[in-house]
Amino acid sequence: MTEKLLYIIRTKSGSLHWWGQRGSAFLLVPLLMYLLFDVAFFMGQQADPTIVLFLGRLFNHNAFLVFITNIILLWHVKSGMEVIIEDYVHGEKTRIISIFFIRVIAIEIVEYLYKCSIIF
Repeated sequence: MTEKLLYIIRTKSGSLHWWGQRGSAFLLVPLLMYLLFDVAFFMGQQADPTIVLFLGRLFNHNAFLVFITNIILLWHVKSGMEVIIEDYVHGEKTRIISIFFIRVIAIEIVEYLYKCSIIF
């Protein structure tokens, strides 16, 4: 059993990456549905809904849930974009630079979401 597991880990088959993508997609469905319905019901109860109320509810009511959802979502999008670039970009320099920029953008998005959670 351990030999088979070590073989899967050592080979560059992409099986582990494929399962990671499916697992993150499976986790994102209920998380996003809960957050969207929660905010939608809250905004429906307000007499004068504004974007500040929307963001305040999103970031303050379920801060930990929003954080976990954003981390899973960013990892899912980042790894998906990396696979697309690895498969369809043929130049080595272009591939490396593109993957680097995707990772930098993902880090910047996490930083921006952190700042938004402090403001609201």
